[in-house]
Amino acid sequence: MSPARESATSARADGERSAIRVEPDGTGGALVLLAGEFDQDCASELRDVLASALGAYARGLVLDLAEVTFCDCACLNVLLRVRLEAGYDPVRRVPRFRVRDISPRVSRLLELTGTHAYFPNGSGPGAQPVEEASPCA
Repeated sequence: MSPARESATSARADGERSAIRVEPDGTGGALVLLAGEFDQDCASELRDVLASALGAYARGLVLDLAEVTFCDCACLNVLLRVRLEAGYDPVRRVPRFRVRDISPRVSRLLELTGTHAYFPNGSGPGAQPVEEASPCA
């Protein structure tokens, strides 16, 4: 499946679902929408989709986490790793991995793990938007 319109849905044994949808944003980047529960059972799938999208979109990724109802540390680790791999766009002077919206549950996870600062572009409960992120953020 082309990363331009990639989507994945996983069903777990308990019936909960997670969904990942990648859409081109019209500027050479991609919007990645996550919905549902993300735990260690879908961490490798999340990693594969994000890595594929990052390779396909030169301008990077913007994640929308507004519809995430659960995220464990395995998936948080995936997000942190992909954020590092994405790096910084020296021409546009912005990170190639940003978060647009954060659900209350993800915000709480970021708060508890002290990782809110690594996702400064998010908005939503507990998010702390930053006007311009530094390349080291």
